[in-house]
Amino acid sequence: MIHSTRFICITILIILATGCASDSPLLWSFKTGKEVAPSPALGADGTIYVGSHDNFFYALAPDGKVKWKIEAAGWVHASPAIADDGTIYFGAYDDYLYAVTPDGKIKWRVRVERIIESSPALGADGTIYLGDDDKQLYAISSDGKVKWAFKTGDLVVGSPAIARDGTIYIGSGDKNVYALNPDGTLKWKFLTGAEVYSSPALGADGTIYIGSSNKNLYALNADGTERWRFKTGDKIYSSPALGADGAIYVGSLDKNLYAINPDGTARWDVNLREWVISSPAVGADGTVYVGSYNHALYAINAQGKIAWKYETKKFVFSSPTIAPNGTLYVGSDDGFLYALKTSSPGLADSPWSKFRGNARNNGRAK
Repeated sequence: MIHSTRFICITILIILATGCASDSPLLWSFKTGKEVAPSPALGADGTIYVGSHDNFFYALAPDGKVKWKIEAAGWVHASPAIADDGTIYFGAYDDYLYAVTPDGKIKWRVRVERIIESSPALGADGTIYLGDDDKQLYAISSDGKVKWAFKTGDLVVGSPAIARDGTIYIGSGDKNVYALNPDGTLKWKFLTGAEVYSSPALGADGTIYIGSSNKNLYALNADGTERWRFKTGDKIYSSPALGADGAIYVGSLDKNLYAINPDGTARWDVNLREWVISSPAVGADGTVYVGSYNHALYAINAQGKIAWKYETKKFVFSSPTIAPNGTLYVGSDDGFLYALKTSSPGLADSPWSKFRGNARNNGRAK
C-alpha cells in the first residue's frame, strides 16, 4: 500500500511538472545589461531590433541569437523604426539619431539638442520625424540633414504619428496636441489641460486617439475639434491601440486596461494590479497583450478576461509586438527581451494595432 501510494504521488508530480513546462509561453529570453524599455521592431526577415539601457542597440535572429549590436554613448530608451528600404532608425540618450543598415553598419547619425526619448515616425517620402527633450519636433531627411524643427512649450517625450495626408501629430508636456503640416507649419493645436506623454493612434477615418495626464483619452477629429473624451482614474502615459472592430485599448496609472467603443462609451476594463504604462498590442484573434508594473505581461481575451500572464522579474514598461507566426516579443526592466508563444497569428488587421502602429514601428497610417 505504501509503495502504491508513493508511485501515485510520484506520477502526479511528474504530470504536474510536465504540465507546468508545457504551459509556459516562454520560447527564449535574451539578457542585455540593463532595462529593456523600447518596443521591438520586426524586420521583413524576422529580425528583432531593440535597444537597452546598457547603451547597446541589438539585432537578434528569430531564435534569439545576436546578429550584431551597436554601442551608443547613452541609454537606448526609445523604440526603433524600420523604413521601406530596410534602414533602421533609433535615438539614444547621447543626443543622436542613428540610421543603420540591416547588416549593422551605421549610415549616418545626426545630433539634436538633448536626450531622445521619442521614437521616430517615417514619412512616405523618407522624412524622419522625431521629438526631443529640447521641446522640439524635428524633421530629418533620409540622408541625415535637419529639414526643420518645430518648437513646443515643453518636453516632447511622446512619439509622432503621420496621417495618410502627411499631417504629423504629436503631444507635448505643454499640455497640447499639435497637428503640423509636412513643411513644419502649425495646422492646429488642442489643449488637454495636462501633460501629454502618450503617443497618438490614428483611426481609419482620420480620428486621432491620444491620452493625457488629466486622466482622459481623447478622440479628436482631423480638423482639431474634440469628438469625445473618456475618463480613467489616473494619468494616461500608455499609448492607445485599435482593434479590428474599431475598439480602442489603453492603459492608465489607475492600474486598469480599458476597452472603449468607437463612440467613446466603455466596453470593459480589467485591473492589472499596478500601473499600466506599457501600450497594448492587439492580436489577430482579438487577444490584447500589455505589460504592467507588477512584473508581468498579460494576455486578455476579447471579453476582457485575463487568459494568462507571464511573470518577469521587474516592471514591464516595454510595449509588445507580435510576429506573423504568433511569437510575441517584449522587454522588461529585468534586462531581458522575452519571446513568448501566443494563439494570435500576428497583429490584428486594424489601422493601428500596437504602439507605433505596426510591427515595423514606422508610426505612419496605412
